Amino acid sequence: MLPTSATVLLVDDDEAVRGFARRILAEQGYQILEAGDGAQALQLASAHAGRIDLLLTDVIMPRVNGFALATRLRKERSQMAVLYMSGYIESSMLAAKDSKAVLLQKPFSSKHLVSAVQELLASNDLNQAISQAAV
Repeated sequence: MLPTSATVLLVDDDEAVRGFARRILAEQGYQILEAGDGAQALQLASAHAGRIDLLLTDVIMPRVNGFALATRLRKERSQMAVLYMSGYIESSMLAAKDSKAVLLQKPFSSKHLVSAVQELLASNDLNQAISQAAV
């Protein structure tokens, strides 16, 4: 298992989903930054001086949706992995919007959440190591 010192920006307008994900990830040792919508997440990320390893975001939210949020955050944090959550969108539709997309279909279990986060962070760490080695 990977060390769980990673920081996750968790964004969902459904407080129950956000609370469930926060509890599960905190139990695994992840540092959680939590926002109720995309606009709040942008403010939180801007104020956070440290690294954000993963954006875990709902796709459909008021004000700033998950796609727009990921696009804007990646401009400043290009190494940040993104895991989308949705109960409405199909993975094929998601891939058309974001070629690096990984989707966690709602509702999800704690096991599926932890597995998806660990796999995505491990893959992102490997890709960063390869990129650095090529320089």
